[in-house]
Amino acid sequence: MTAKRALLVLLLLGVILALGYFVSLPLDPYLDFQVLYRADQGILRGINLYDRAAQEQMVADGLGVSAERVFVLPFPYPPWYALATLPLALLPPEAAVRVWFLLNLAMLMTSIWLMTDGWSPRLRLYSFVAAPLFFPVFGALFVGQYVFPTIFGMAALVYALRKQNASLIALGMTFVTFKPHVGIWVALAIGAHLLLRRDEFGRRAFRYTMIAGGLLFVLGFLADNRWIVSYPQSLLAFKGVSECNLCVSLPLTIAHGIGLGFDQAFLISLVLLVGFLLVLKNNFARTNGGLLVALFTCAALLVNPYLQNYDFAFAVVPLLALAGVTRSIKEWATVLVIFLLPWLGLVFFGRDGNLTLLVSTILLTYFLHKSA
Repeated sequence: MTAKRALLVLLLLGVILALGYFVSLPLDPYLDFQVLYRADQGILRGINLYDRAAQEQMVADGLGVSAERVFVLPFPYPPWYALATLPLALLPPEAAVRVWFLLNLAMLMTSIWLMTDGWSPRLRLYSFVAAPLFFPVFGALFVGQYVFPTIFGMAALVYALRKQNASLIALGMTFVTFKPHVGIWVALAIGAHLLLRRDEFGRRAFRYTMIAGGLLFVLGFLADNRWIVSYPQSLLAFKGVSECNLCVSLPLTIAHGIGLGFDQAFLISLVLLVGFLLVLKNNFARTNGGLLVALFTCAALLVNPYLQNYDFAFAVVPLLALAGVTRSIKEWATVLVIFLLPWLGLVFFGRDGNLTLLVSTILLTYFLHKSA
């Protein structure tokens, strides 16, 4: 990063901090954001990131109640996510959630800027307006969800592959791990792509990625000195994973449709994954790197049995990728339908309309594969 860009980033962070403190926004700090905020507070007080009992005691002490009256969700993300957001815990919760919202919005805008590089100015402007209005993105922004660093990582990979920037590849691969149940699919696909290139750029980018991965592994011990063991335990303790009452996923939809449960959905997930890889294998080595990011983002959204509706905010990445290869009026009509389907599902069917998220993603996958 040049000195000029570093200065611009610092200036942006200063503006975001000032706005977070002094501008009132209708945001609730006790929705999804509180999981991250409590985890960061605990680290600052010497509590291991995945020590749920100690976190509950910390919250109880702050409220002046017994720990039995407090419920804290297990932290479901890797330790470097909490370390990267640690400064938020220095702020009051009302200011912290506003800063988090603005940071997410900045990461989203940066992602659009990266993915639309080379587009006409008019199309780029439309994208900056439309992307935040994509229904899952819109919802994720206002509940303080954690998808936007990984969206930024995916966009950085698309841009870095186009520009052959090995350092930015490593940065993008780092950020996609922030939401591992979605981002890992992209990380594995791009890692394989770099190896299969068999050129100097691929080798250098892969080497930088391995160095970044090693650094994250070591940094994780700052958040929890036994994170290799306690992080998987935290995932298993996460109620949403085992119960999945609000899941929106293709494997679970199929499982329910044939009278099976969540456990059997994993088998369906495996079948879907094998089918996806078989369809793509012949074109994998020669598929454009940006399209690989988009396609494997779709794969994560179709194969993973554990997804909530806000996870479909990631579909903005393949949506922008599809828009980037769209030319005819008929193709633009398809993009518009994919964009509007989730809103129509919400308006007419409420929570039952979540099925339209899957339909949109299937359409995205089909048309992106045609373009590969």
